[in-house]
Amino acid sequence: MAESPARQSGTTSGMIWEAIARLFADEAIPLAGNIAFRTLFSAFPFLIFLTALSGFLGNDRLAASLVEFLFAVAPEQIVRPLEGEILSVLTERQKGLLSLSVLITIWSASGGVDSVRVGLNRAYDLKDHRSYPLLLAQNIAFVFVGALALLLLALLIVLGPLVVAFVNEHAPGAREAFAWIDFWRYPVAILAVTAVLVAAHKILPARKLKLADIWPGITFTLIVWILLSALFAQYLAHFSTFASTYAGLGGIAAALFFLYLSAIVLIFGGEINRVIGIHRQNQHAMTRP
Repeated sequence: MAESPARQSGTTSGMIWEAIARLFADEAIPLAGNIAFRTLFSAFPFLIFLTALSGFLGNDRLAASLVEFLFAVAPEQIVRPLEGEILSVLTERQKGLLSLSVLITIWSASGGVDSVRVGLNRAYDLKDHRSYPLLLAQNIAFVFVGALALLLLALLIVLGPLVVAFVNEHAPGAREAFAWIDFWRYPVAILAVTAVLVAAHKILPARKLKLADIWPGITFTLIVWILLSALFAQYLAHFSTFASTYAGLGGIAAALFFLYLSAIVLIFGGEINRVIGIHRQNQHAMTRP
């Protein structure tokens, strides 16, 4: 989208309005729906794949521990409608489904990754000329590396309670020194989400971006996601009409709508980075002799 000098303003409000205008001009709203659908569609085959991979690594409880951790930090009203189905996937033995779940996960999750890539490329005003095989390989790597990172996080989740139990049994006097472990859930979750955001902004766009160029949008996305989770949970608890409107599909509809809003915020973070980058370029041009 061509930049309008008249609309470029040095004020914060001016840049925010410019980012909002770009959000609509780049068709981020329908694209966010695609990201939300792909994310929810790939969640269950990804859980099957994650469970099989954790068993292959020698610990069948890793995937279940990770899901229990997500239940602990995610808004209850959002995850509760899906809890039964998720636990069913984790507890039932999925014989012969590893290869199938891998294929479905790669197909659906790579589509979601592609949608995020398109959204960020539009936000940063980039044209992607990389070959399809290269992008597909990047999508697959994103899925596998993400799965391994989640299992590593699950391993830390498993080790945390074990450390506390060991200290309580063998060195009860040092219990207070390890009290911080009781508060580890949310900081770990925030760090994990931050790492995902940094990876998305650094790897997916068609041009390598410096951390200094992407941190404003990442910070915005992280803060708004936290606020959105709290506000959406309150809405579902007190004002929601999803159950009456969508009947038995109310939980799925609520989760899909939350993912839709989250995807809009993700793309908007890229738009903010782009507008800030344009403002910096204009300032640099004005200060040149």
